[in-house]
Amino acid sequence: MPHRILVVDDETDELVGWETALRKAGYLVSTASTPARALELCDESVFDLVILDYLMPKMKGLEVLARIRKKIPLVRSIIVSGKLDKDLVENEVKDTIRGEVETDRYLHKPVKNDELLAAVAEALEKTQSSRPWDAIAADHIEGTKGTVSKAREAQDKLKRHIDKG
Repeated sequence: MPHRILVVDDETDELVGWETALRKAGYLVSTASTPARALELCDESVFDLVILDYLMPKMKGLEVLARIRKKIPLVRSIIVSGKLDKDLVENEVKDTIRGEVETDRYLHKPVKNDELLAAVAEALEKTQSSRPWDAIAADHIEGTKGTVSKAREAQDKLKRHIDKG
């Protein structure tokens, strides 16, 4: 059965381009141009992977991811942004994000289709055992207590990097 992927970005060109590339690669793809629609889709379906723009109006990608994780705790994720400093090493970004909200990859816009497809394949290949079950359970139990506030903390850390550039 093909993997189900949710792509969330407020930029229509990015959304359509990524959807086309992912469908051609054989994935089942749903798209949302707003965080609210993304959350609605997560009420309707279970996704294996979510690809989120970091900066969107009304709600940042990390906060959307935290809310999606309340619905689908084991979903894999890729955060995409064109606003962070290009010289910031991906591992630095991942460490900042991962400390607050676990994500599998960070990609800097513009993202080429082959780069996106490689990141998607890599994220989907990872086994859930790479994240201990007790950590998953703890995150899920904490739910509204901490996940959204952790996402906001990570968002603030990344915003400082954006403001520097």
